[in-house]
Amino acid sequence: RLLGTVRLAFTAAPWHGAPSRVAFVTSGLGANRRPHGTTPSRGGRGLAAAAMETPSMIGGAAAADSAAACAEEEEEPLAPRHTLYDMPVSNNGARVRMILYYKAVPASEVTIAPPMALGGLKTEEYKAVNPQAKMPALATSTQEGGLCCGESDTIARYVGGLYDGREGPGRFAPTPGTLEALRADRITRLHDVYLAAIQGCLYKASPRGQGFAMFGTRDAALDAFVAQLANLESLLDDDDSIGSYMLGEQPTHADVAVFPTLVFAEFMLPKFQGRSFDLSGLPKLQRWWDYMVSGADPVATRVRDEIRAELAKWESPSRDRWGSILGAGVVDDAPATIFDKILSGDIPADVVYEDDDCLAFKDINPVAPVHVLLIPKKRMGLTQLRFAQDDHVAVLGHLMTKVGVVAKEAGLDAYRLVVNDGAEVGQSVFHLHLHIIGGRPLAWPPG
Repeated sequence: RLLGTVRLAFTAAPWHGAPSRVAFVTSGLGANRRPHGTTPSRGGRGLAAAAMETPSMIGGAAAADSAAACAEEEEEPLAPRHTLYDMPVSNNGARVRMILYYKAVPASEVTIAPPMALGGLKTEEYKAVNPQAKMPALATSTQEGGLCCGESDTIARYVGGLYDGREGPGRFAPTPGTLEALRADRITRLHDVYLAAIQGCLYKASPRGQGFAMFGTRDAALDAFVAQLANLESLLDDDDSIGSYMLGEQPTHADVAVFPTLVFAEFMLPKFQGRSFDLSGLPKLQRWWDYMVSGADPVATRVRDEIRAELAKWESPSRDRWGSILGAGVVDDAPATIFDKILSGDIPADVVYEDDDCLAFKDINPVAPVHVLLIPKKRMGLTQLRFAQDDHVAVLGHLMTKVGVVAKEAGLDAYRLVVNDGAEVGQSVFHLHLHIIGGRPLAWPPG
């Protein structure tokens, strides 16, 4: 092994004064870019020095001695060597990195390599390690069976169990069936299912294919994310004298799971209009957070700095991650309209339908016996239909499913649905609204 993450791969063959092939393998990857590759010899001078010598320098007895030394070294047990595919910006990968840092696991045992070492997340080579094409992923050594894993919690538990006996802070291998294990598990489970699963609402440009899409709007997803912090608070011990970490004097899986995700929240929540990262109403969580970011825990400081340094790059003009996100770079700063006054109750309206997301009321200047306006309660930048984006899919779909409900309530068997988009075609109120018109014959084309 040479210089930490550089390994030496050797193929045995008749010497004739030199090895037949010597190749350097960086971050555990050979020329064929196998995810976990062939584990190299762990010898000291013998193989490494032989690789550095030219054929003319190896001859006769010297060659025989070198060959014998290599043979002896290759018979020694080989230490496990694993590759963690991850990047500093990954909060889920950071829970694994924190365990490695707490236990001072050297790169000679676990190498951290970026997915680009296998060509990137979408390549077949990376998918052989993690079929989900996400970070992190672990490729174990050939001595460990060459197994691959792509789930951060599973990787963290494996790494925690492997190195928990090492010197350094942390209890990462609690005995199953104990309260110690249960207390940590219920926090990590809350994190994985209810925080990490929807964290995309903090930075993903589109909800398509994202877990937070289930909430309909990004705003609702952000509300749910913040609400889960209160649920997390309820799982922490009431006694603030038990220690600096979530469950005592030592970091556990609970700390390493939650902390990197809250580093995300600390950086990202304030980017959304009217939001902040505020734990003041959650005293137990606030006490824990204050300790973790105080500098008293060097691993927490390191990971926070790693993540924030990469997130800062997302703000560069060339990337502008939040520039196109509704509620962050895209805000609704258009003037209020008469519809806002109707929604607030300042102006009366003849309401025919209402739910949490929309309101339907009779037009004060009807063009037919039935003329109802259907509007979203939150405009969210939809002054006109042309400004619709992926974040509006749920609200637009909701409006369309309620058109038939309103028409049926009005006794209409046939009706016309109209959306005017722009003053030139008759739009007078710049808050998206659908006209449901019926009760008389309507000519086509409209005038």
